Amino acid sequence: MSIAARLTHFRAMLTACAGRIECRTRAITPRCRARTLALHALPVVIALIALAPHSAPAQAVLPTGFTDTLVVAGFDFPVGMARLPDGRLLVIEQFSAKVRLIAGGALSTTDPVCTIDNVNASGGEQGLLGIAIDPHWPSSPYVYVHCDEIAPANTIRISRYTASGVLTWNGIGSSALTIDPASRRDLINSLPDAASNHNGGTLRFGGDGMLYDSMGEDAQACLAQDDSTLHGVILRLDVTRLPSTPGGPPALDVITPPDNPQIASPNVLTRLIWAWGLRNPFRFEIDPSDGTLFIGDVGEAKYEEIDHATRGGLDFGWPIFEGPKVHTLTCDSTAALVAPIAWYDRTGFANGAAVICAGPYRAPANAAYAFPSGYAGDVFFSDYYEGFMRRLHFNGVNWALAASVPGQPSATDWGEGMEAVSDYFVAPDGALWYCRQAVNFQAGSGEVRRIIAQGGGGGGGGNPAPAVRFDPPWPQPANGAANLHYTLGVAARVDLAIYDVRGRRVRTLLAGVEQSAGSYPSAWDGLDDDGRRAPAGLYLVRLSAAGIESAHRIVLLR
Repeated sequence: MSIAARLTHFRAMLTACAGRIECRTRAITPRCRARTLALHALPVVIALIALAPHSAPAQAVLPTGFTDTLVVAGFDFPVGMARLPDGRLLVIEQFSAKVRLIAGGALSTTDPVCTIDNVNASGGEQGLLGIAIDPHWPSSPYVYVHCDEIAPANTIRISRYTASGVLTWNGIGSSALTIDPASRRDLINSLPDAASNHNGGTLRFGGDGMLYDSMGEDAQACLAQDDSTLHGVILRLDVTRLPSTPGGPPALDVITPPDNPQIASPNVLTRLIWAWGLRNPFRFEIDPSDGTLFIGDVGEAKYEEIDHATRGGLDFGWPIFEGPKVHTLTCDSTAALVAPIAWYDRTGFANGAAVICAGPYRAPANAAYAFPSGYAGDVFFSDYYEGFMRRLHFNGVNWALAASVPGQPSATDWGEGMEAVSDYFVAPDGALWYCRQAVNFQAGSGEVRRIIAQGGGGGGGGNPAPAVRFDPPWPQPANGAANLHYTLGVAARVDLAIYDVRGRRVRTLLAGVEQSAGSYPSAWDGLDDDGRRAPAGLYLVRLSAAGIESAHRIVLLR
């Protein structure tokens, strides 16, 4: 089907959207008896065929002090990105299944790095959808992908590949990197993929070293409430025990983290699930400050929503709820359903709607293009079809649209011109990088771009610096000791302690210490309160200050 024909086909089926964000508490639904659900799922989600609904500008319209700049153009429907520690960027193309490499602001001479094998790209939402880099690169030179498979037909897989060549680039000389398809090691394969849409597709490593992956409900709505299947879920996987050799998927207990929320379930699939009750969580981001997940869940007919997984084991309610409203009571659920932190009404949009979550903005230390301090922790999201970008701020109680800043294109929209944008990340330079699939529907017009703040960029919208910021421990995993760092925006009494997985205090680092506003390095030397070496395993470091509780995981090796 031609691009123009695809556009006509999808427009005929898409419903519309118009956008105002509110935040209310969702009433917990009573248990609903399972009945046959007459599925009428409209293919309104992502439909990532790089068909932006109207002409996209060369640059986004942004507030005063912010600039949208091109990094590299000429991609063919790029859909996702993953940054190497040395600054190079891997970009995946959805339909060609190519992995492209940007080095020093240009395509590498070794381009493509590889073409992922056995990828089914026949449907608008199928193809090569997600990519992640092993957190222990280059000692573990692994690249992970999420894709639809050709054979066996109608399946999804998560695979690991081994890279070779220049694994650490110093910016001079060859940046050559290659990935051999024969190095493929499957983590999971043959997951049912009955429909061409609702395939999820995000892969991200958290600060805990675990690999998180999103799965859509495969246009089978009630399966999102069945946690014995991997439909409408976020998976949390442990890749550290995989063999270094190629091969098929291991037994599921090999990739199951021992602290997953339903680890005691008799169902081996349930043990892999971190969150469920989602329709098509195409793009989610992990907050580096606390490990929580911000999930963009694409709606069906009424609402697009942003969900916040503050811990594992949460059910976000699809299809019983869509956004803040009851959608259907024909699916069975016994869980307490969690409301989205934000949503917008999509019924007035002529071209359809699909939310893309950019996640929270956290400026790295000494970033050249850091956004103003008032942006710290604010969550950005955009709509794939309408092209607006919005900014959420947490006021201590609720999430709501952030206050307008000078030059903002409208009261609700922080930016415009983000049509066909499919992925985001915050780089060490403080810029918000993004991937656009195509400009004005043209094949080969995909781009990687970035938004930078210049000279303090646009003000902070009146939002104060956060009272407490607790950075993830490093290194992860920790080989006998872990570095800690936190920042106080106000003077506070501070408690800092290490706990084991049963909640028992292992080491008290600070107990009721009065500290002024400022930046504080700390460390855990791997010893308990009696001076003995704590055994290898998973620990939790908790910070309490200014009435705010923050926590991070530490994986301790011996």
